Amino acid sequence: MGSIPATSTPTRTPYKNWPNDAAFEAPTTSPTPTPLRIIGTFPPCVSGTLYRTGPAHYKVTTPSGTYARHHWFDGFTMIHRFEITHDNDSNSTRVLYTSRSQCDELLQEARKGKNIDTYVTFGQKRDPCMSYFEKVKCLFKPADPGHDRPSMQNVGVTVRPNMPGFSKGKVTALTDNDLAQVMDMDTLEPVGVTKQSGLHPDLKGPLSCAHAAYDPDTGDLYNFNLDFGRTGTYRVFTTSAATGKTSILATITGGKVKPAYIHSFFLSGDFVILCVWPLYFQGHGTAILWERNIIDALKFNRAAKCQWYVVDRRGGRGVVATFDSPSFFAFHTINAFQEKREDGENVDIFCDVAQFKDDYVMRNLYYENVLSTGSGVAPHDGARPTIVRYKLANVPKTGRKKGVSPVEVIKSIERAVELPTMNPHYATKKQRYVYGIVDRGYSSFVDGLGKVDMESGSVTYWGMEPKPHTPGEAVFVPDGTSQSEDAGYLLSVVLDGEKGTSYLVCLDARTMKEVARAELDRAISPGLHGVHMKNRL
Repeated sequence: MGSIPATSTPTRTPYKNWPNDAAFEAPTTSPTPTPLRIIGTFPPCVSGTLYRTGPAHYKVTTPSGTYARHHWFDGFTMIHRFEITHDNDSNSTRVLYTSRSQCDELLQEARKGKNIDTYVTFGQKRDPCMSYFEKVKCLFKPADPGHDRPSMQNVGVTVRPNMPGFSKGKVTALTDNDLAQVMDMDTLEPVGVTKQSGLHPDLKGPLSCAHAAYDPDTGDLYNFNLDFGRTGTYRVFTTSAATGKTSILATITGGKVKPAYIHSFFLSGDFVILCVWPLYFQGHGTAILWERNIIDALKFNRAAKCQWYVVDRRGGRGVVATFDSPSFFAFHTINAFQEKREDGENVDIFCDVAQFKDDYVMRNLYYENVLSTGSGVAPHDGARPTIVRYKLANVPKTGRKKGVSPVEVIKSIERAVELPTMNPHYATKKQRYVYGIVDRGYSSFVDGLGKVDMESGSVTYWGMEPKPHTPGEAVFVPDGTSQSEDAGYLLSVVLDGEKGTSYLVCLDARTMKEVARAELDRAISPGLHGVHMKNRL
């Protein structure tokens, strides 16, 4: 069940003298808001609340030794909250930090020595000694620990307060299945779990997208639900922020539609664009039940093409155009925008994505590879993304486009950024700048933050002289002036590998220079994703 001996091998020297283990072994929580030490000056515009979520640690002591999760995505989830307040009179900032484990009951089962690997995980390695009959027996065990026990769920990829369709005044976390975990906005305690079928009865499939998209004007939520059968069935839906009502925009199914692992999609001014890259679930999805994890149920088909489905999100026309492209894999889309064609009737859609040639990066995010003292191989060359801008030409504003058209590659920027972010005011508009974490080869994981200029292809880094500070995703906060696209600040949780402690850093998004930081006295996980909320409703 993932056990490792109580007596482990001696600690290795950190990879390239860049220690990062503390970022992945940070189980301590801060249930009471704790003031942090401030260096520099946080600008008033970043006042608000930054929520972050993701795996905090991966090992638990059991009666027989130590239980360990294998894949980073399966680490035990913790949610973090940084409450940033600014005093205009003294021109000073206060940052209060709170955190809470989101899966205490699941951890307790592991500590008792119970086998929690019978639940479906992302990439937990199976016990090689398990017999054929034991594997068959697992097929008849529940795929998840039960929806009536919120802290039995390990849901923590994306997080958002006041998510449409869910409880107002609560924080909701999503992952790549149909479950959503709801937490108290102040205590961060899990208070409920719900399925997408609670939004609409047709959303009955077991998988979905961790990165729901949101209309920048209305706040309406967009996502899809994936159901298995003789073919894959994607139901693209929207949930109104005003009413909470959910509507199905399109049902994509048929003999050529295959179920794939899709972590994010595109939203333009008038359309949802679902790109089905060829990382397919085997056995029409039944491989998940047999393997009990996502990774081993997937296979990347290099010979297959990506299928692009353009769904009308304004006029109820369903799928209005279909495109294809050579194969690639992606975790994160960046943005999509549309431009009118000369005829004035149709539009061209442009989609930006941080892509990989295959699924190598996903299969190498095991702890043994990303830990600085791990025994594996740091996933560098195959794990560096390329930002590509695609053009989907001549999409009709009325009626439907017949046949399947090829997409066009407009530009490509290699060795770019992952966990991409941008100025949220430019969502569904043409943007120039993209920010994210970078891998320059100095660390076994990531080693900095970068700003990509989509026009010139250049990358500006935070910290031109690398030192062992491991950042998490950067969150863009506009400064409120609307003077330029990069007028704002970036917030990122960073591990100081030399001290073994973490801090919240604030960077000027124009210059990529540090303006302030709030220091903790211990390490916390940089996490996966987060969101900054200006006002708490």
